[in-house]
Amino acid sequence: MAKLLETFSAHKRLWQQQREIDQLREELAKLRSQNDSMREGMRRCVTCDYRIDFKQRQDSATGKQQTPAPDLANHEQ
Repeated sequence: MAKLLETFSAHKRLWQQQREIDQLREELAKLRSQNDSMREGMRRCVTCDYRIDFKQRQDSATGKQQTPAPDLANHEQ
């Protein structure tokens, strides 16, 4: 009887561990997707800010009137 109980206990533990692994894999996939999306958004944002800063420094160096920075609230993402 004890052997049967040990077998069922081991199977239950394996089943629970497999279920937890599956949940963690789903969460990992979701987090990776969110991370990739955020990374792409940050890359575009940093690139845009870099271009604005470069343009302002370039205008300052050539004596041109500085153009106002674009409205980042309407910035395409």
